[in-house]
Amino acid sequence: MRVISGEIERARWRNTLMYRVTDDMQVGVEYNPLVKQVGPLFNWRLVREGDDHPAVIIGTSSDRIGTPYGQSYYLTVSKEVTDGFGLYVGASYSEFEDKILFPAGASFSFDDHWGGLLIYDGRNFHPLVSYSWDTCSISVLLARMKHPGVSFSVGF
Repeated sequence: MRVISGEIERARWRNTLMYRVTDDMQVGVEYNPLVKQVGPLFNWRLVREGDDHPAVIIGTSSDRIGTPYGQSYYLTVSKEVTDGFGLYVGASYSEFEDKILFPAGASFSFDDHWGGLLIYDGRNFHPLVSYSWDTCSISVLLARMKHPGVSFSVGF
């Protein structure tokens, strides 16, 4: 399956809308217009990270980049290892594959504007670099280490 070439239409154009219910919970919806799919988004930080323990997060979103359909349900633990560098690992049930995958990755921030992620979704790697200002962010992703993508987000 190829992400950007158009073989997997769901991956070419995604629209998400999230609402922060509390500091620890977000709910939302994802719309994939090219395949006319609508799905739920949910993210709940059950445990906030502390000096001696990681954050624990559960949630759901559409399945991995490049899957033609399906929802994903996940549990993630994350911890900042040093200033500006964090690690995460989790378990994710993939409806598309009907199995549990084990995603992992690292986050980093260079300063108040530049940061990124090294994402392993349980099957493929996807590095991402972001630039943020005010309430906006633009990210460049290299899906499966070869298919470029761009994301823009705004908070209000």
